Amino acid sequence: MAKHCIASLLVGAALISSAFAANVPCDSLLPVTTKGFLSIPDVAQFVAKWNETQLGHLVNDPMMKPFVDDLREQLNAKLAKSQVKLGVTLDELDGICGGEFCVALIQPENDAKRHAAVMLVDITDRAAKAAEVVDKISKNLLGQGAKKRVEKIGDVSVSIFTMPKKRAEDPAAEAYYVTHRDMLIAANDRDTTAKILARLNGQAGDTLSNHPAYIATMQRCTKESGTVVPHVRWFVEPISCAEAARAASGGRKKRGTDLLRVLRNQGFDAIQGVGGHVILATGDEQLVHRTMIYAPPVPRADGSANPERYNLAARMMAFPNSENLQPQPWVSRDLGTYFTFNWKMIEAFEYSKTLVNEMLSGGEDTDLMEDVIRSLAEDKDGPHVDLRTDLVHHLAERVTVITDCRRPVTPDSERRMFAIELTNPEAVSQAIDKAFDADAEATQREFEGHIIWEIIADDTPADVEPIRVEGDGFDPFAESTDPLAAEDEKENRILPNSAITVADGHLLVASHVDFIVDYLRRAPGTDMLTDAADYRQVQDTLAKFVTGPSSFRFFTRTDEAYLATYELIKQGKMPESKTLLAQLLNRLFGPDEEGILREQQIDGTKMPEYDAVRRYLGAAGAAVQSEEDGWFMSGCLLSKDAQ
Repeated sequence: MAKHCIASLLVGAALISSAFAANVPCDSLLPVTTKGFLSIPDVAQFVAKWNETQLGHLVNDPMMKPFVDDLREQLNAKLAKSQVKLGVTLDELDGICGGEFCVALIQPENDAKRHAAVMLVDITDRAAKAAEVVDKISKNLLGQGAKKRVEKIGDVSVSIFTMPKKRAEDPAAEAYYVTHRDMLIAANDRDTTAKILARLNGQAGDTLSNHPAYIATMQRCTKESGTVVPHVRWFVEPISCAEAARAASGGRKKRGTDLLRVLRNQGFDAIQGVGGHVILATGDEQLVHRTMIYAPPVPRADGSANPERYNLAARMMAFPNSENLQPQPWVSRDLGTYFTFNWKMIEAFEYSKTLVNEMLSGGEDTDLMEDVIRSLAEDKDGPHVDLRTDLVHHLAERVTVITDCRRPVTPDSERRMFAIELTNPEAVSQAIDKAFDADAEATQREFEGHIIWEIIADDTPADVEPIRVEGDGFDPFAESTDPLAAEDEKENRILPNSAITVADGHLLVASHVDFIVDYLRRAPGTDMLTDAADYRQVQDTLAKFVTGPSSFRFFTRTDEAYLATYELIKQGKMPESKTLLAQLLNRLFGPDEEGILREQQIDGTKMPEYDAVRRYLGAAGAAVQSEEDGWFMSGCLLSKDAQ
């Protein structure tokens, strides 16, 4: 659901058009066990506003038509074949929506082994067209071998399709279609369909609209949006939504550590919900988004206030606000993205112990983390470095991540660097040198007085069985039998190779050694990001939405951030790309079958030159503020013309 349905609808939303008519809000129809929710309250207004944005202009540009048509066909195919099995494509949706449109992922009875997917469409003044679409869907499903029957759910006749099984042991999959009181309902669960029909008929019951976390996130966003009605609303319960998505993909595979269970055990279910608003074409901005991460403090077992806010490893989530999160003088203006945040790293290291131990031991009552620390310090063949006292205790409270793209574009073009502020750079430098001096995979390089350690990952099989964690990739619920899975795992590492040094009071860890060299080569205080006009413009815009100190700051030039992925798609090399965006797209558009070589699914030959595209892609930014009940984020995307 999360991978195919929602992503497809977001990308193709500009293709839906109709007039608006009021109806029962979808959040008042969906059950309180809804774990993922995306709504376009007024489709006609959304489309009109989308078409005012430069992204809308890009999609509608004649030069993009061949590519957009090809992408649309693939999105339709993915949506029609998705795990939710509702049999609906974007083409069928076009023209039938007379008001709100939403999709939702539900966990019936809060059972982690169950799931339900729902699509609701307000068809006010579109009933005849909707009937045509349902008839077309019916014929398509019957043509695919589905069996149809009509049954009463309550007093409403519902068309039910039983899908053919791929394997005899698979559970029967059903799709429910009904139009009732100007609402088209498509679902894959009988109980969920019954509850929605009951709400439409006025029966009382708990719904998403009175879910405490949903109320908190929507109210917080509304407080900032004021009287402006959002063009998109969304909400998720992170862990429960992931559980429901896993159930939709066939359930947990019996391998490795269950990451979702570990996260619950370690207190991360303190994040009760994440929700937000998106507003298009405000006049000055192409897009404004607001997000509330609702995580109120968790009381102690005796009911008293918890000074650490959360329990166990979740205590790592300590991101203090500060007045100064501006780019450091060594941050160049010539980059794609800049991301910086405050984090109590020393405390986080100690709080991570229970998480690491559970991940390593599978729940056994052992302190493996301390064993590892002791081994690094005392083993006769080890580096003789005390991880805690020689490194961690010298960490400050700020982390920065920057990316750029090398030309010409290749699968390895995107460069990433992490910079961790230090309180004692000299001590950390000595610890790093000591740790890597005996590492066979590390090569020492020197540049202008700085020692850089370059680490090239060894691809030979390890003698020790690796720890397997279910849920460590973008699609955490699919068990691959692909013989290339090991190669995929290598490609999907954030930093398959790396370079490390200490400079300018920071520990620098980069994906490419030349990225570090480029930064060391720059004269301090020259060509700084703070001097860039687009950076200043984004900060000025954010100042309208954000007042006071913040804990996270983000800036990106979308034309630079998307360059590598775009060019690799055009070259037919996207599956080889190591960019984070390309890896996500590989998952979205990859083949459904396992055990076959991934091939690029998007026809890059139909794409125009990137210089014709980048004029539509402006700068963007966001700021996060830590609050009593969680974290609140405000962000914007600016027009390239304004820059």
